[in-house]
Amino acid sequence: MTTGPEYDLEKLAKELVVGRLKGDADAPVRAAELARRTAVAAVASTRARQDPRLTIVAVCRGAMGGILLLDQSLPAAAVALLSQMATLAQEANLDPADCMTWAMQGIAPVCRLAPAGAADAVQSAIDENFMGAGAVFGEILQAAGR
Repeated sequence: MTTGPEYDLEKLAKELVVGRLKGDADAPVRAAELARRTAVAAVASTRARQDPRLTIVAVCRGAMGGILLLDQSLPAAAVALLSQMATLAQEANLDPADCMTWAMQGIAPVCRLAPAGAADAVQSAIDENFMGAGAVFGEILQAAGR
């Protein structure tokens, strides 16, 4: 199994979000749905060659990057993405807690690129919607060099 990403799933997810959701008022929610479907298909087709963690991190980072490019709500997109992780885990036969962590690992780097205050807003939204996950996201942000 490879330790580095073998497939450019981040770019694919970003292009899907930007290409399909430009001008869509529900872009954060629809981006999360696109990311889930993309990740499930990608995990199924790359599992033998690439750790599913790499796949999910890349797809979530790409989806969030697309939302940033569309100037849509990063907190809403982060919450929507994390809301899709239980379904993704079930569809891809993965652990839901792992999927949540991997999604946050994909979300964090985009928050660092966003305007000031975005990371705090995302962390607050995660904390409000997923008990205890805001603290985990804060640790991931710190590890990412917030």
